[in-house]
Amino acid sequence: MGELTRKDLEILREYADSGNRERYWSYLAHKEHSDGYGLLALGVVRNDNLPGQVANAYAQSQARDQHDRNPALQNRNLTEREWEAFGQTLLHRDLERREHWMEAKRPDLALNLPGRDVQQAHDEAFKRHHLDPNCWTPRVLLEATRKERGEGKAEEVWKEMLNNDVGGTQRAANTLGSAYLAMPFWSATGYVGRLGLYEGSLMAEALPSSDPNVIGSRSSYHMYSEKEQAWYLQVPGSIPLREHNPRIIASLDDARAVRLERAEKATHFHPEDSYRTRLETPKVVMNEPLERDGRETQLAANRPDHANDPVYQQIRGQVASLQAEHGLVLGNNPDGVTARLAVLAKENNLSQVDHVMLGKANGPGGAGQNLFLVQGALDDPAHLRVAISAEQAVQAPVEHSYRQLDALAQRQAQDVESAQQVQRDAMRMA
Repeated sequence: MGELTRKDLEILREYADSGNRERYWSYLAHKEHSDGYGLLALGVVRNDNLPGQVANAYAQSQARDQHDRNPALQNRNLTEREWEAFGQTLLHRDLERREHWMEAKRPDLALNLPGRDVQQAHDEAFKRHHLDPNCWTPRVLLEATRKERGEGKAEEVWKEMLNNDVGGTQRAANTLGSAYLAMPFWSATGYVGRLGLYEGSLMAEALPSSDPNVIGSRSSYHMYSEKEQAWYLQVPGSIPLREHNPRIIASLDDARAVRLERAEKATHFHPEDSYRTRLETPKVVMNEPLERDGRETQLAANRPDHANDPVYQQIRGQVASLQAEHGLVLGNNPDGVTARLAVLAKENNLSQVDHVMLGKANGPGGAGQNLFLVQGALDDPAHLRVAISAEQAVQAPVEHSYRQLDALAQRQAQDVESAQQVQRDAMRMA
């Protein structure tokens, strides 16, 4: 039977006080015999799996029309910064429930909170931010079950929601059955149908929130050029267009800042936190088609990892060497690190990469380390050097980096065509 200790609570308290959502939920998810809630919460933080994406979209949708259900509340369309603030409040409310059970001498329940406690933490956090508590996806079903079938059945429903067996299909089936057992037919149909609608649309459109330089949906997103310090609107298959709308740019800049802040916090480990490996959030069966469809195949075809792209090849070889020497720091995502470093090289117009170097850490477990790309000899004062946080490179979704490389290649081709056109015009004038 798993349980929390006083030391665990001290570590969680530091993460909650610093607003470090990634480390807080990751710590809980690493604990032996944890029930899976921490891992699902990580999916919400990163927005990188279907359950997390549905939870985020559902909450935003409920907030938009909450005045219709509660006239005391204003309809809200929250920014990423506002949702981040809510998520940080939730850490404190969640920790309070765990401390309650520790004081009650139930360290097992301090680790795996009962569903009512998880709901209470969400209720208090939503109210603190002037949001309808029903923004939490499971709440309607849990309340209906509690009313119609009792607290014990509500707890069973909660445990079923944490079940990711068989790629999440068991959880989906259980939710469907529980809804029709606890709600009137049309209410259950509406609730299940709404969740299904989100799943169907998000499966094809949602993007993780871990990449600060790619914001939007798969069919239309903004990509940030660090070299130009500009945003480009990218619709797959078309030429990127530079964004000039000040309101949109301000919104994108703020969202990017939030993601960078969150990524920076994620590199700060408590000295006694021994869980340093990155956990992958649970993927479900409905995530799978995206990995197999033509869109991903096309992305793979555009990867700059062929013999005609020496920069990518140079980086890949250097990353492989670093991986063998510093596996813990670079994680288990060498393709993602390579692709992200290739983006960095292209954005800074490096024609070759002679060295990929890992800088010194300024914290425990490799926290604060940078990766450096060097063009030229290390002892040559004229060598070129660019850097990126190792944590950011490791966490960058590989498909996002491929999109960035594709867009950069399109822009380069466009620039070449423009230059050639200028030359042709000059020749005609001569």
